Amino acid sequence: MSYLTAFWKRLRDDTSGNTLAICAAAIIPLTAVIGSALDLSVAYMTRARLQNACDAGVLAGRQYMKGANFNQGVTDEAQKFFDFNFPAGISGSTDVEFTVSQDVVQESQLLGVASALVPTSLMRIFGYLNIPIEVTCDATRDMGHNDIMLVLDVTGSMNAAPSNGGGTKIARLRTGALGLFRALDADDGSVTRFGIMPYSHTVNVGRSLMNKDILREQEYFSSASCNMFGCTYLMKTVHINQSSWNIGQGGGDTGGNTERFRVSGDACIEERPSIGEAMSPFRINDTISQADVDTRAGNAGNEPELQFGRYDPPMHTYTQTTVSGGVRFYRIGGNWVQTGCPSEATKLQTYDSETAYQTAINAATARVTGGTYHDVGMLWGMRFLSRTGFFSDENPTERDGIPVNQHIVFMTDGMLDTGDLLYSAHGIERYQKRTQGSGTLDDKHIARFHAACEVAKSMGITVWVIALDVTDTDDVAQCATSSSHFYTSDGSDLEQVFEEIGQGIGNLRLTR
Repeated sequence: MSYLTAFWKRLRDDTSGNTLAICAAAIIPLTAVIGSALDLSVAYMTRARLQNACDAGVLAGRQYMKGANFNQGVTDEAQKFFDFNFPAGISGSTDVEFTVSQDVVQESQLLGVASALVPTSLMRIFGYLNIPIEVTCDATRDMGHNDIMLVLDVTGSMNAAPSNGGGTKIARLRTGALGLFRALDADDGSVTRFGIMPYSHTVNVGRSLMNKDILREQEYFSSASCNMFGCTYLMKTVHINQSSWNIGQGGGDTGGNTERFRVSGDACIEERPSIGEAMSPFRINDTISQADVDTRAGNAGNEPELQFGRYDPPMHTYTQTTVSGGVRFYRIGGNWVQTGCPSEATKLQTYDSETAYQTAINAATARVTGGTYHDVGMLWGMRFLSRTGFFSDENPTERDGIPVNQHIVFMTDGMLDTGDLLYSAHGIERYQKRTQGSGTLDDKHIARFHAACEVAKSMGITVWVIALDVTDTDDVAQCATSSSHFYTSDGSDLEQVFEEIGQGIGNLRLTR
């Protein structure tokens, strides 16, 4: 055996130092395994952040969209939220890209794609410098179906300019309310109906009611008898032959304002007693129940405590009448009593264009006069929206198996103004003393307003409140469903506020 052969044989049989050799041989694949695990872990966590940012971006973009209108503003809003949630250089990432587009099939849906390169650490020694990551995200707004009642303050102060000047508050309302329609004008199969309830110290709803809802005999002021101890106010009862004047279907006019109810839509009402109270004494409580919202007189028409009076200033005994500042006053009981009837309310309906919707808003806000009875406006907004009351047959809970969501958008420019020499839905408060409760007259109506708001929420109605150019919002803010449903505006951004409310209606969600 040669020397060389013997060497290799000894080397083969000698096992000392094998562990070091094996470790040396294994260190390279081991480094690859550990390095890839570390780098992939970083890439995985970065991908999760990228997904969250992508989701946030498309949600923000979809929230910003008005209906199905996709524009640069939508893209910018989405990019802003993406950048906020995925800051530049996070985990050392480079070549970050985010794009958002509108689904060509379902225009209410946004599609997002985000990608980045995550640098490696240990894997770069094997030539892998970056790990590419990419995610997709989609967002849509489930508009569903919506019934929206706009309860709009059209009192005299709305004719004034806002504190920042420029036009009148009522003019800003007329243009601003269009923002709500635009935000909800989506061609996604959803049905959105709008009702409009303009209110001042009363509401104009007579032509939406039936004969059985209106009193046949009604009390009006007759005379005052005063002495050193005070005054006693006497009333008279006026009878209308109801069979000769059919509010909805035509008929004769035998007295009072029946012709205005029947033809012109000048059909403001006097509120009935609270449910559970009789006509004499006539008591309107400082609380409101759902029974007050829903209970209706039977077809026999023999339940006067469930019927509404006709708002008819000339039927009171008066000695003079005059017009001042566009407002008519009657001298009743030796005092000048302010009167007025806002424009006719409209029940829930769809509008096929911005023009049609704007025309309806303009008509509903055409008459601007009178005091501010928030409780009257809210109560009648609920009556028009209720599924268990006067118009239950017209207000379904669902359409084609899809729920119908209910909303009230309540807008006012101020606090209550319930002067007792104002002929309102509660009569002439000084003479007829119908409103019950403690505190001042304003206190009683504030209590009724707050009670109405709570009933609305208990009925599943989402209440949005806009305080227009108001410094003290305590009375109205608590009516909103939550603080996020309450808005203030100086008038200049009113359209934007209405748009934001429209964008908040419906359910925004990720589609995957």
